[in-house]
Amino acid sequence: MGQYSRLAADIIDAVGGKENIGNLVHCVTRLRFNLKDRSKAKPTEEIGRIAGVVGCVDQAGQLQVIIGQTVSDVYAEVCAQAGIVEQAAIDEDLDGGEKKGFHPSAIFDVFSAVFAPVVPAFAGAGLLKGINTLLTNYVGLATDAGVYIVLNAIADAVFYFLPFVVAITAAKKFKTSSVMAAVVAGMYMYPSILSASGTTISVLGIPMTCVAYNGTVLPILVSVWIMSYVYAWINKHCIEYLRVIVVPIVTFLVMGFISLMVIGPIGYNLGIGVGEAFKWLFDTAPWLGGLIDGATRPLVIFTGMHMTLSTVMINNIQSLGYDMLGPVHAAATMASAGMCFGVFLKARQADNKSAAFSSFISAFIGITEPSLYGIAIRFKRPLIALCIGGGVSGAIVAALGGKAISFAMPSIISLPVYSDTIPVVLIGLAVAFVLTAALAYIFGIDESVEKDARAIEAEKKAVKL
Repeated sequence: MGQYSRLAADIIDAVGGKENIGNLVHCVTRLRFNLKDRSKAKPTEEIGRIAGVVGCVDQAGQLQVIIGQTVSDVYAEVCAQAGIVEQAAIDEDLDGGEKKGFHPSAIFDVFSAVFAPVVPAFAGAGLLKGINTLLTNYVGLATDAGVYIVLNAIADAVFYFLPFVVAITAAKKFKTSSVMAAVVAGMYMYPSILSASGTTISVLGIPMTCVAYNGTVLPILVSVWIMSYVYAWINKHCIEYLRVIVVPIVTFLVMGFISLMVIGPIGYNLGIGVGEAFKWLFDTAPWLGGLIDGATRPLVIFTGMHMTLSTVMINNIQSLGYDMLGPVHAAATMASAGMCFGVFLKARQADNKSAAFSSFISAFIGITEPSLYGIAIRFKRPLIALCIGGGVSGAIVAALGGKAISFAMPSIISLPVYSDTIPVVLIGLAVAFVLTAALAYIFGIDESVEKDARAIEAEKKAVKL
């Protein structure tokens, strides 16, 4: 019997048995269950008392069993015993489960599961795009120079071929063929479709608008979702020895026409509409847009909705040529660092000072979970300071016209992506840090508050000096 066999068996039993598991993923510390029937699982308090389990929470319709640093080993054992196909680990705050029927958090779950695996690629490529832009604008690098051409290809590949990337991760989420999904993405990205963008052609007497789908998200996401049902239905009802031929042919024909004639144009225009809505808000009352976005950023992260906004940001860059939310998020992230620094100055107990300082370092480079769960949620009053500091600095950045030319991690290390508005973003970062630190110091903390399991786990992810 393996080292974690007993623990895995106890967890499976506690969640209502393997038949009750709709989907299971894990992050760096937690097993994240989406159950078919939540009533069949034991109470979270009882699950949290299982030997080897740190704690258990029920959040956004997802049962999260906190394991700690050995979560990947326990996950593998649970999957083996329950007959579940293992999936790659998701980002620490992101939910990636499947729900029975529609649930208000289902949309957030989908975006989280689809985009969490590719966020690191977005962040790295976005930073490279920013550096390339700085080299051309301020160093004099010619756009026809070999270095620029190579750097641009490296930095822009993930964004240009985004439909392929989304197809692969969406196929994993919807439990369908990743190869078939990639082929559907290829239909969107086929040269004759891209070159005919902006024109209307006739297909069997029906007009079809051709669109440049490079860099788009919604069309392929919806297509893979629908394909998962089409593919499964055909595969189920087709004679077994004909599946290898019939299933792909029918799937391609159905999804090809539906995707290019219906889903694609609707999804593309919906994405443009969302981008234009944010553009209208930030053009009409930029300070208000920045204030709302910056002040609610911590709350959005707590609920897991921030991945939905990441999709909006990517879409803004594709449809508008820039994004106005990224600079606000960078300011809100720096506000987290300021909050931790203010708490560090105010705290008197050595362990609280240590936790606040390590969380400050982490937030300063863009890792906010230790600050949000270890400081803001634990002490409560610093969270108020964080919302105020993030809102004010967000309003300033938006009012001064802060823009990002590419998607990147909301952090000071991503400055190049803000291009010509780098001075504006720096002003916002300074205001965010100083104001939030001052408010956190003034509001103070109750050092008698004990750390809960979430705070303990969050501190483990903080950067230690």
